[in-house]
Amino acid sequence: MNIDHQHDIFDYRTPFILSSLRDSEHKSKRQGSGSDFYKKSLFLAEPNPARIDLNRSVTDPFESLYVRSYRQRSKLDVITLVDGSDSMRFAEKPELVTACEHSITRSVAARNDNYQSFLLSDKIKVNNNSELIKTHFVAQKNSHNHDVAQAFDIVDRLLPDRRALIFIISDFHWSTEKLNQTFNALSGHYLIPIVVWLSAEYQDFPAWRFVQIRDAETGRSRLIFVTKKQKQQIEYTFTDRKIQLNSVFQQFNSRACWMSDHFSVQQMSEYFHNVTK
Repeated sequence: MNIDHQHDIFDYRTPFILSSLRDSEHKSKRQGSGSDFYKKSLFLAEPNPARIDLNRSVTDPFESLYVRSYRQRSKLDVITLVDGSDSMRFAEKPELVTACEHSITRSVAARNDNYQSFLLSDKIKVNNNSELIKTHFVAQKNSHNHDVAQAFDIVDRLLPDRRALIFIISDFHWSTEKLNQTFNALSGHYLIPIVVWLSAEYQDFPAWRFVQIRDAETGRSRLIFVTKKQKQQIEYTFTDRKIQLNSVFQQFNSRACWMSDHFSVQQMSEYFHNVTK
């Protein structure tokens, strides 16, 4: 797996205007001493001599006096939800997830926004330790318990009242019911599903051999003899699943960022450039 550590800060933004009272870099609904031009208003509505618009005032046929109004910029609440279920421990997924979460952390700090990160397994864990994700999956590997990240059922407890930017890092090997339930609970916010898949999950099965297949979400294992046709069926299944996930995300006005085999900061920046332009 290739992880781009050269530049781990990406530029993110939202398509909505904030109403937060805290100053930062994002467009806000608040009028004041900001730098974003909003509109031209009558002087009596906003009596500020420093903002008189001479050009608009002298050309007004009714000889009214106008001022220029600006909007201030505000802080954004950013939250990362990391899927801690069994399927996320497969091969190098923990390393990829750690790199992704680290990049989000640094990017939010660079923008001086509010940030919280959580690992959701059988319970909610505050992710304030750079090693938490790795240690979680190491402990999970040595455990006989089956984890399907049940804490997503109570994810609404983590949400702020105002609209936030929420990253969901997962392979989304979920049931349709859980997928819809989770996104319904988060639907009042701006959601960025980061889908973590590895090609080894569906492309690297050796043909003409018996292979032990374990469903990471149900915990059930079975021995199958992999033929060329079965390899193709597995690949087709993942292709169909990608189409299905994109369809569900679209229903919630969201678009996935697909992280296949490697994490790329450039891909994250391009993602936000494309979805918010």
